[in-house]
Amino acid sequence: MINIYCADIGNYSSITALKGEKPRVMRSVFQDVTYTSARDLDTDNSPSIKLDDKVLVLGDRATKQKNSQTAAERGKDLPEFFKPFTLAGLRQDFDGVVRFLVPEHSQWHEDTIRRTLVAEHQINVNGTNYRHRIKNVEFFLETDVAVINAYRNGKLDMDGDTLAIDIGGGTTNYVVITPSSEVLTRRSIPKVGGVSLANDIINSDLMQSYAKRDNVAFKVAKMMDAIADGSFTYGRKYDFSSVFPGLLENWFNNLMDSISTAANDYLADVTNVMLIGGCANLVRQKLSAKQGFYIPANPQLSNIQALLAM
Repeated sequence: MINIYCADIGNYSSITALKGEKPRVMRSVFQDVTYTSARDLDTDNSPSIKLDDKVLVLGDRATKQKNSQTAAERGKDLPEFFKPFTLAGLRQDFDGVVRFLVPEHSQWHEDTIRRTLVAEHQINVNGTNYRHRIKNVEFFLETDVAVINAYRNGKLDMDGDTLAIDIGGGTTNYVVITPSSEVLTRRSIPKVGGVSLANDIINSDLMQSYAKRDNVAFKVAKMMDAIADGSFTYGRKYDFSSVFPGLLENWFNNLMDSISTAANDYLADVTNVMLIGGCANLVRQKLSAKQGFYIPANPQLSNIQALLAM
């Protein structure tokens, strides 16, 4: 039996799972602590790793550090991001194939990922050594797998096509797919996910007044956390709940308008609009009562769950 390991390395969060196990979610932020002793208590979902002669802290603990690096700001396609987040999800020795989710097929990116991962790797996660032998990397398109899986499980109207919108941290993907899995059109739109909403909030008059008053700088990654956790408060004292509804409405309407315009030639037979990705929950209340809209229970896990079900 070939071991299969699935990886969805995103701008906001990275989700990995060994086939047959539950997905593991980590924030796509790391801090290089190779030359410092500034290390706190290791946790399962925010581990410390030793890889390629470097020591890194991944996930939530890294977001609190001033020298942390985020995939949303630097780019999730860089080997220094996708390699540690892919390997850190494995907590046992591995010998098998990686199924890797990508927003669109790119020979250059896929070759880079394959060259980086197809090898034997040694990694130390929270003090435990692991050896991984990755024989091959297979690439699957984000969004597509989730829609196909939703059709198979009866979540979508089989009498019509589906416009699927995958709103991630840094990128929004959309695709129109028929019930027979024919892709009619697709597009990956960079810098239109949660990062753009976070920047809209940071650049609002309210947040800029806070910044000027207290001489503080607001970080995109931390703002995205404040949106995701529903507190609508940056740190402990910068409440932006008063401006959030209006900014969210403008952000989502602009997103839908741009997609509707670009995909207009393919919408006549669309009976389902499926929203997935980490930001889909932000508009659940707005769309829950509208006919034809479908948002899964855990939209941020839709792609990895579909990949695991294959």
